[in-house]
Amino acid sequence: MTAPYSGPQTRRNIAAFLVGKVPTAVLTACVLGLSARVLPSAEFGHYVVGMALVELVLGLSSFGLDWVLLRFLPEYRLRGSRQALLRLVLAVAACRMLVLALVAGGLLLARGAGVLPVSFPAELASVAAILLVVEGVMRILRDNTLEALALQSRMQLVTVLRGAVIACALLAMGSGTARQLLLAELAASAGALLLAAGFVAHAARSLPVHAHAGWPPPTQAQMRSVALHNYASGIVEYLYSPSCLILLLARSQAPEAMAGLGFVLRLTDIIRNYMPGMVIFSVVRSRMIGAYAGNRDYGELQRWAHFVFKVSALSLLPVLAVAAVYGDLVLQLASGGRFGEYRLLFAVLCGWLALRLHRLILNVVCNAVGLMGMWALASLCSLLVLPLLAWLGSAALGLWLVPAALLGNELIVNGLVVTGMRRRGFAWPLGLRWWARALLAIGAAACVAWLLPGQGVLGAAVGAMLLCAVFAVALLLSGAIDEKDRQLINRVLGRKLLREAS
Repeated sequence: MTAPYSGPQTRRNIAAFLVGKVPTAVLTACVLGLSARVLPSAEFGHYVVGMALVELVLGLSSFGLDWVLLRFLPEYRLRGSRQALLRLVLAVAACRMLVLALVAGGLLLARGAGVLPVSFPAELASVAAILLVVEGVMRILRDNTLEALALQSRMQLVTVLRGAVIACALLAMGSGTARQLLLAELAASAGALLLAAGFVAHAARSLPVHAHAGWPPPTQAQMRSVALHNYASGIVEYLYSPSCLILLLARSQAPEAMAGLGFVLRLTDIIRNYMPGMVIFSVVRSRMIGAYAGNRDYGELQRWAHFVFKVSALSLLPVLAVAAVYGDLVLQLASGGRFGEYRLLFAVLCGWLALRLHRLILNVVCNAVGLMGMWALASLCSLLVLPLLAWLGSAALGLWLVPAALLGNELIVNGLVVTGMRRRGFAWPLGLRWWARALLAIGAAACVAWLLPGQGVLGAAVGAMLLCAVFAVALLLSGAIDEKDRQLINRVLGRKLLREAS
C-alpha cells in the first residue's frame, strides 16, 4: 500500500471507479424504474417516505463521525500502523452502531406517538429501524473507510452487490409493497456490510506493524473538533435535505404526490452521482485531502477543487437543457408512463445541482485547510430560510417548497463561505468568464433542439444528441476550457490527450 495518493494511484482509482460505475449506473436506473412499475403509486409513496426517514436519521445521528475517517485515515495510512488504523475504524463503527441502535429504539417507541407522518404505515417503522442501523454501519465502512483508504475498486464492488440484490428482489416481486422493498434494502445492506468489513480487514494487513518514527497521531481533541464542526453544519444540511423536506410535506400531501416528488428527487440524485465531475470528485476527494496533508500547498488544492467543479458544471448544462426541452418524455420513459407533469420541477432541481456540487467541493477544501468553524457558522446562518418558507409560503408553494428551500440554502452557504475564505487569504475564483461562455453555448444548443421538428422518443433522442454536439462545438470554440484545465485533464489521464501551450 505504497504512495496511495500519488498521481498513478489516483489514475488507477479513477479507472476502477469508471469500470464500477457502469454496472452501478445500470443497476441504479433499473431499481428506480422497477420500483415505479412494481409498486402502486401509494405504496411507492410510502417507500419514498420510509427511505427519506432512514436518510434523515442517518444524517442527524452521524455526529461528524464520517468526517473523522475521511479527514484522518489518509494520515494513518501514510504514517500510521495497522493496529492504530483498525482501532480508529472500529471505534468509529462501534460508536455509530451504538448511536443508531438507540435512535432505532426511539423510532420504534414513536410509532404511535404522532411523530411520523399520519399516512405512513406503522408496520414499516420496524423495518426502517433495523435498516438504518445496518445501513449506517455499512456506510461507515464502504463510503468513508474504503474511500479514505483510496480503495475505489473494493468500494465499487460493494456498491454493485447492493444494487444487484435490490434489482433481483424487484424482478422477483412482480407486484410488490413498500414493506417488501424495504426488506430487500435491508438484505442488500447486510450483504454489503459483510463484504465491506472483509475488504477493510484485508487492506489493513498490508500496512506496517509499527508507525513511522516521530509521527504524532491526531489527538482526540483534533478529532472532536473536526467531528463537531462538520456535525454542526451537517445538521443544517440535513434539515434542508430532500429527505427532511419530503417528511415535512408528507404531513400535508397525498402519497401519490409524494411518489412523484420522490421519483424526481431520486432521478436528480442519480444524475448528480453519475456526472463526470462527480465521478472525478469521488476519487480525487481523498487525494486532495491526503496531498494537502503532506505538502500544505493551497494553490494545488484550489486548482483541483476549481477543476472538479468546472467539469461538473459543464457536464451538468446539457442535462439541464435536456430536462428543460424533453423533461416530460424523460420522466414518462423512466417511470413507465407516470410523473410527466413534474417536468418543470425536474428542470429546476437539475439547476440546483450546480450549487450543490459547488458546496460539496467547498466543504472538502474547508476541512483540508482547517476552516470548519467558519463552515459551521455559514450553515447555521442559512437556517433562516426554511422557517420563513414553511411559515409564509408552505400552503401556497406545495411541492415547490422543496426547490425553494434547497436553492435558498445553497445560495446562502456558498456565498458566506466564499466571502469568508477570501477574507482569510484563501483565493476562490468564481469563474464568471467561463460561466458566461458556457451559458451562451448551452443556450444556443437548447434553441437548436427546441426548433428541431419531430415528436416522440426518436425525435427526442436525435434532438438530445444534436444538443450535446452543438454544445460541445460551441464550448470548444468559446475557449471556456483554458490552459490550466488542459494540464489537469492530462494529469488525470496520465497522457497528453489535449494540446498544451508550449
